[in-house]
Amino acid sequence: MIEYLIVFLLGGFPILEVRGAVIYGLSVGLKPYLVLFLGIAGNILIIPVIFYLFKRSHFRSLAMRLFGEGMRDRIDRHKARFEKWDELALLSFTALPLPITGGYTAAFLAELLDLNRKRAFLVISVGVIIAALIVFGGVNGLMYLL
Repeated sequence: MIEYLIVFLLGGFPILEVRGAVIYGLSVGLKPYLVLFLGIAGNILIIPVIFYLFKRSHFRSLAMRLFGEGMRDRIDRHKARFEKWDELALLSFTALPLPITGGYTAAFLAELLDLNRKRAFLVISVGVIIAALIVFGGVNGLMYLL
């Protein structure tokens, strides 16, 4: 039972996120579909918390002060292009099962680009599910071969 809790917590842990949770859960022999569900749930449930913390800390204004007016000008100059492709780009970014391309970084980017939080949450959630399925399929395939 504790292993399932670890899978859930790993799903919400930065850097590892759902990818690390699925790999851990399958490697210790837990039920595959429960591992998949718990890893996804842990990763998706942390996203609103991240958005809340960003909002409370005034992250966007802090980032703009840190990166300077040049960053603000670039974002404003390319706003139309971002608005045209923002969801697809955010989905593609989140769905790639690579280090630092998960829900945390996607929420960071959505906040930095001032995207609609509700839409960004939905897009990031779908990306997390896709990444989880890719890792799940890959790990299951490797375990089957071994």
